Amino acid sequence: MIHRLIDFLPRPQRIFAAVAAASLTILSGGAGVPLPVASGITLGAAAQAQASGISPDEVIGYAASVLEMDSPRNEALAQINTLLTGTGQEISGIDMSCTGTASLNQLPRNLRNSIRTIVVNYCNRASAIVQANGLTVRRFNAITAAHPQDPALAEQIRAAMVQLQQSQGSSRVNGSTN
Repeated sequence: MIHRLIDFLPRPQRIFAAVAAASLTILSGGAGVPLPVASGITLGAAAQAQASGISPDEVIGYAASVLEMDSPRNEALAQINTLLTGTGQEISGIDMSCTGTASLNQLPRNLRNSIRTIVVNYCNRASAIVQANGLTVRRFNAITAAHPQDPALAEQIRAAMVQLQQSQGSSRVNGSTN
């Protein structure tokens, strides 16, 4: 379904849309569920997260993981896009999930191993990011699967992402590196 939407976009926006969709599909085995755009912080987030069986710390760890995965994911996609330039292959046709590397077999042999290496390296980095934020990959995937059915949880994740981005922005303004 997402491929149909992406195909209608101009090429530069298609790549950006693929990156956005991949942000939550990389570790979830391809069961992609995009987070809606953040609209602000909602009070009572911790209570709502607990009601869904996901602790406030897990929400923060999940949000931090998604944000931290952005740069390595963009690097991986840029590397893959560079490899695909001039080949007639589209990046949107490649399953970038960590469990979907078998679909890379559709690529020409001269690209397959290089792209597989990039995807595997990204997956290893993403896994390390998730674990550094206090989650297991299994728990990260469970939260990824849960939030589309739980609007309160999705809002908590959005709020945590906004809060983390704001605190990172104020840290940079104040000269802190944390």
